[in-house]
Amino acid sequence: MSDELNIFSGLLLEWPTRQIQRDDLLRDRQLRFDCEIAGSKWERFVYTSELAFKGEDLYGAKPPFRYPIVARRSGHRILLLSLAKRIIDHMVEGKLNQVFPPYFRRVSIAVDALVKAMVSKPTVYSLTFVHARVPAFGASLRSVSFYGDDLTEAALFRDNVAVMNFFTCGLRYAAGGPELMRVGGDGSISFYMGTPKVVQEVESALRFLRAEGYLSSDIFPADRQSDPKTL
Repeated sequence: MSDELNIFSGLLLEWPTRQIQRDDLLRDRQLRFDCEIAGSKWERFVYTSELAFKGEDLYGAKPPFRYPIVARRSGHRILLLSLAKRIIDHMVEGKLNQVFPPYFRRVSIAVDALVKAMVSKPTVYSLTFVHARVPAFGASLRSVSFYGDDLTEAALFRDNVAVMNFFTCGLRYAAGGPELMRVGGDGSISFYMGTPKVVQEVESALRFLRAEGYLSSDIFPADRQSDPKTL
């Protein structure tokens, strides 16, 4: 199956018990290992489901339905993605929480702190998208979104950062290029799947977030990573 130009969405998760192994995932009999992504430590699996997550049943398709899963294991952490985030939600809330007792925890991403830090101090990444709540205006204005090549360069955005509480943002390299990925405060991550270079760039961005202390969970509080090879 080709993943080119598909948006993959999912969750960054953590397991307190020990480092996550491929065989742990394969204890879910609905998952089958496919291959490693060339030139990376990312893996592809196939998830077989009796439920249709992409509306296939509306067009007469019958189960089982098969969906690609992309995973990056890194110590106690794992990034799981598929063609729809609800596929990952279903997997985790179902069999995987039985396979991984006491259960997976979502890794929180401090999006609000990240965005405000990027406004005050440039990094190798720029902001392409933000979604924010604006509690100061009550029910009159609940949320706002901004799009652009580099939001931190726009006076309209910079002048109103203080009244916004950011919970989703998009990143790209400050040097240029397309949006690399979007991250949410609940540990959600999405990006366009393409060449192996894409997953390596996403991995580098996640390392940046961890190194700067923007990733945390109730297992491991935010810390600056000691191992630059881990997420």
